[in-house]
Amino acid sequence: MDFKNKLKENKDLIIAAIFAAIVLCIIFFPKNSAVNNNIVQTIGKKVFDYQSILNTIEAKSFYVYDILNDKPIFAKEEHLRLPLASITKLMTGLVVMDVMPDTTIVTINMDDIMLEGDSGLALGEKWKLKDLLDFSLMTSSNDGMHAIVSVLNDYEAVNNKDAVKMMNEKTISLGLKDTIFINETGLDINKDMSGAYSSAYDVSMLLADIIKNNIKLISNTNKISENFISESNIEHTASNTNISMDEIPNLIASKTGFTDLAGGNLAVIFDAGIMHPIAIVVLGSSMEARFSDVVKLAKITLEKLSE
Repeated sequence: MDFKNKLKENKDLIIAAIFAAIVLCIIFFPKNSAVNNNIVQTIGKKVFDYQSILNTIEAKSFYVYDILNDKPIFAKEEHLRLPLASITKLMTGLVVMDVMPDTTIVTINMDDIMLEGDSGLALGEKWKLKDLLDFSLMTSSNDGMHAIVSVLNDYEAVNNKDAVKMMNEKTISLGLKDTIFINETGLDINKDMSGAYSSAYDVSMLLADIIKNNIKLISNTNKISENFISESNIEHTASNTNISMDEIPNLIASKTGFTDLAGGNLAVIFDAGIMHPIAIVVLGSSMEARFSDVVKLAKITLEKLSE
């Protein structure tokens, strides 16, 4: 009798233990196997060390901006106001296209060539405005941009406006609080004063506005080279000043800048997916490191977005 009672007692304990085990399985191991798989994946996935790469960026300031989702991805001193150099030409081109037809004829004058003589433009040569603008943005031609602005200034003289005034008005309308333009090229005025100042944040916002509202302005800036024939039937080969183009995936737009005061600047937009534009701006780097800075930021941005 004692043996039977002990057997029954043990049997009850075994059943209770099995029941408890089933309950625990239900609580901690749900039927949906995807949950378990995620646990394994999370445990097995190596944590990407973004900071170690960010620490190698030489630029004084940078901003990586997700234009599609209107949010930052990486940033350092993004509101620090720094010399802008030739990235200035993006705003110059924007105000030009706001008021002047693409087919406006621009003639190269002595004043334009004397600015720098940097891009092989010929005295008296005639260009369609959009062609010369594309050429000037690709090659960062100060002569070409000066010629375009000379026509714009004549065009707007009746309104008591000039290009620089219009550029600063546009800055206000876009809410770019860190930005001021003193000339149309961004060239240093002297050893102490730049032709324009802005921040990595403001340049990113400018790029976002351009891609949304005037993408035609930057349509040629993602090309490595392009042949142009002016209205005077003179052929020019334009080589892009961004030497890192091949290393940036799905590049949409690119603009370089360099002066003694600015150091090396670079602003790009690339597509991180289907219609997912990302702006990257680095300011205050070196002539060489601006390119590697942007390439590094593009690579870790893609890694971040894949998480």
